[in-house]
Parts: sequence; structure tokens; C-alpha cells
Amino acid sequence: MDFNITAAEEAMVFRVAERVRAGGAPTDDDLAAELGDEVRPELQSLLEKGWLIVDAERSLTLSRIAREAVSSRRDIAG
Repeated sequence: MDFNITAAEEAMVFRVAERVRAGGAPTDDDLAAELGDEVRPELQSLLEKGWLIVDAERSLTLSRIAREAVSSRRDIAG
């Protein structure tokens, strides 16, 4: 896992975490429709770095280590 992510990638990790926590199962197409196609390179980078994974239904979710990183953040309400 590559722990070096950009601020935009970090924001995307939290966006995915928020959607998953709310009971959603966002796909890359869902996020691109919501935020614009310019998020696709960030999503791809996060997949390559091991922060996001794709399940059998093509939904995005956080990797186990990413879930731990998100849950350990004290400056994020949730």
C-alpha cells in the first residue's frame, strides 16, 4: 500500500467512506456523475495504491488498511 496520497485523493477516500457508511455502494460511474469525470484518474490512482477496492458488483469500498486510517482520524467527525 502506498501511503503517499494527494489532498484530492484523501478527499476522495473520505467521500467513498461517507457513502459506504451511509449504506451506499458507489461505483466509479456514480462518483463521476456526481463529481465530474475528472475524478476518474484519482479513483484509478487510489485503486493502484491500495486505498480502494472494487467488489464483485463493481462497487468501490475502502481497503482494510484505508478503513483503519479513516477511523483513526480524530479531526474528521463521524
